[in-house]
Amino acid sequence: MQLLGVNDRYWGLRALEFAAAAEQASAVETVLELFTQEIAQVGFNSHLIVVVDDRDLTGRSIANGWPPQWTELYTKEKMSRADPVHRYLLRTLNPFLWSEAPYDAEQEPECKSVMQLAADFRMTEGFCVPVHYDGTTAAVSIAGEKPETSPGVRSALHLMSLFAHNRLRALRKPADSRRRHVLTSREREVLQWVSAGKSDWDIGVILHITERTARAHVTNAVRKLNAVNRPAAIVEALRAGEISLNH
Repeated sequence: MQLLGVNDRYWGLRALEFAAAAEQASAVETVLELFTQEIAQVGFNSHLIVVVDDRDLTGRSIANGWPPQWTELYTKEKMSRADPVHRYLLRTLNPFLWSEAPYDAEQEPECKSVMQLAADFRMTEGFCVPVHYDGTTAAVSIAGEKPETSPGVRSALHLMSLFAHNRLRALRKPADSRRRHVLTSREREVLQWVSAGKSDWDIGVILHITERTARAHVTNAVRKLNAVNRPAAIVEALRAGEISLNH
């Protein structure tokens, strides 16, 4: 099914549909199947969801959908030390293409070698989403030979990656580890409408408050959830049970 070249609105809705399905998933395998199906539609054939620390790749992987031989080679040769993607994700909060991770091919031939070897495993271009929480850095990295990387697709993949990561974390937590609400009822209500794609003006009309008041509630919710922006706040609110997509 060909989905390339579709507009940004379509992909925004697609991301929310994925989030709703992932939220209902009760098993890690289901979340990963949904995620793999979505990224395959735009040409990504592998994924890695991983915590970034000093352990080897196997010890810090949350979900490893890399080719097994590449995982073995990457781990054996300790390639993370020369991997420009690994290095760059520690320096940015923003998602990026693998080709945007800077390195000097002449001065750093080991970096060039890592990227060339990855291409041998049909991982020519990738998209990496850094995830920062509770003093921890994690990442969702997907790759393919010639994937679609238009702005609308990248925005959707950003959200899907965050939803997938956070749902996997939630499924692996003990049932009694849910925290109490940190948002007020009004902040939850406003953030719920943000998740539905409503603007501050729209929310003001719906809730009979001013646009400025709606914006203030959103700002407070983002701050309380320790999120870097609105999309991240929605993901964190869903993970924490503050809001639900079933409304």
